[in-house]
Amino acid sequence: MRGVLVGLLAAALATSAAGCKNKKEEAEKAQKEADQKRVEAEKAQKEADDKKAAAGAQTKKDADDKLAKDRADARDSVKKDLDAADRKIAALKEKLDKAKGATKKNADAAYAEVQKRHETVAADLAKFDAAAAADLDALKTAGQKDVADLNKAVDNFESTLKK
Repeated sequence: MRGVLVGLLAAALATSAAGCKNKKEEAEKAQKEADQKRVEAEKAQKEADDKKAAAGAQTKKDADDKLAKDRADARDSVKKDLDAADRKIAALKEKLDKAKGATKKNADAAYAEVQKRHETVAADLAKFDAAAAADLDALKTAGQKDVADLNKAVDNFESTLKK
């Protein structure tokens, strides 16, 4: 009987040891699978973050490109009007150089006003390069108003030279 008990005990221990070995292998296998899933999840998260960052960068680039185009369009609109006024001013300046007496004195004063208005419009043009999108419409309106004021001063200068 004692032999049987020892045999049973030995068999139980052997089975128990084999069971422990299998459990340990299963635990290691489960840990490996969990580690692999964690690595895959981290990789997927990194890819998602990269895509999100790329989309954000593209959106910012598109907004910057649109702002640059809008700035250029607004500046070009005012610049075109300024260039037209500059051509007229150059022609009138030649007449001013030939003027004499009271006409020259009055025309010099009118020309000073034209120069002052011209500087204002030139300053407006410089503001377009650093303007935020929200400020463009206001700057364009101010630029157009200043060009209109310049044109009035040029017309006044022209009428002074005709006297």
